[in-house]
Amino acid sequence: MIALLAGCTSSATTGPSATPTQSAAAAASTPPAARTFTSRHYGYTEALPAGWSSAVQATQQWDGTGSPGDQDSVVDLFQGPGGIEAWALAAPTKQSLAAYARTTIRVSAAAHPCPATPQTNQAITIGGEPARLLTMQCPPGSGFLVELAVTIHDGTAYVFASQNPTGSGSHSADRAAFRKFLAGIQLQR
Repeated sequence: MIALLAGCTSSATTGPSATPTQSAAAAASTPPAARTFTSRHYGYTEALPAGWSSAVQATQQWDGTGSPGDQDSVVDLFQGPGGIEAWALAAPTKQSLAAYARTTIRVSAAAHPCPATPQTNQAITIGGEPARLLTMQCPPGSGFLVELAVTIHDGTAYVFASQNPTGSGSHSADRAAFRKFLAGIQLQR
């Protein structure tokens, strides 16, 4: 497990003290510090949206083979609102985004009860990079929604996945929560 770092403040003052009224006004106008997760293995940060927390940081780096799931030691795991979870991993690649998306679909179908063709395959951006968002029900027709977002940055393929393991989430709410999660990703430059 990891702990999120909180900003520190000093109790020493270097100038005149603010009056209680000024301090309260300043505190009310100051937005809360962003909660940021930095992956130890994969070269990205995540500004965690409201309702999201980091659950587990990967304990080892993914070698790019197979289709790791949410409980594998090679994934950074996050918990979101309504029971949704997301996980992330990355590995070097020489493939194009389109080829890597096809590979991700093929490997997912071979390793999990996912369809060979996703229900949706749409263009998005992640961290300013072109990406593909793949949506499927695993197994087909089950109503169990899985989303995979794939991007490539500086020769590294990133896969961000989401599902609601409780099976009780609202598909539209889970999709919206995952989009907010994806919007907080920054890839290291």
